[in-house]
Amino acid sequence: MNELPAYLSVKVNFASSDYNNACDTFGGGFERLPAWRELGNLLAHRAGWHFDVVNRGEALWCLGVLGECRLAIHVTEESQYHCYDHGTDSDTVVADIPAVESWLQDREEAARQPSPVIMKMASAETWKLLKIYPFQLRVSWSDGYYAASVAALAEASFGRTAAEAVNGAGEMICQLFGAPAELAPELTLAAELDATAVRHIRTA
Repeated sequence: MNELPAYLSVKVNFASSDYNNACDTFGGGFERLPAWRELGNLLAHRAGWHFDVVNRGEALWCLGVLGECRLAIHVTEESQYHCYDHGTDSDTVVADIPAVESWLQDREEAARQPSPVIMKMASAETWKLLKIYPFQLRVSWSDGYYAASVAALAEASFGRTAAEAVNGAGEMICQLFGAPAELAPELTLAAELDATAVRHIRTA
């Protein structure tokens, strides 16, 4: 059993950690908020995208799995969008959200897959990194089924019980990395229950 160091269990919260506050504080201030909101509306529900504060205080949207950031987008001082493709080491600045969508069109699907570098790292030492990396799941409930979704994957795993859904998500992660299915029970999974899942658990 691989146990994580205690410090990796610490969840960092700001006094006000909502998106607006983070963008105002780390994304360039109030003037850029409308552009950050538009970017959030575009990316918030797209598979694999996550919003982070990186590099000692830079707000950034990233696309990638297992800690990768294969595509990155942030709002510039002029409230435009700086788009960076790590795979080709190329960047461009565009003026509006339709232009961001156009930039993503030929890149997004490939960037949802692990890069060759991360695939090699994940499989090294009998899949050690894959086993200890803390995958975050979100669990919801609807129409008799639990759904466990992984931020990096476009699909969710379904089950009559929360355990079935979570175990299925582990198998999906193994499939993404080409790992043996029997490795799934050894993955480090953390699940967040949304309001629908909690409501069902409380009334079941």
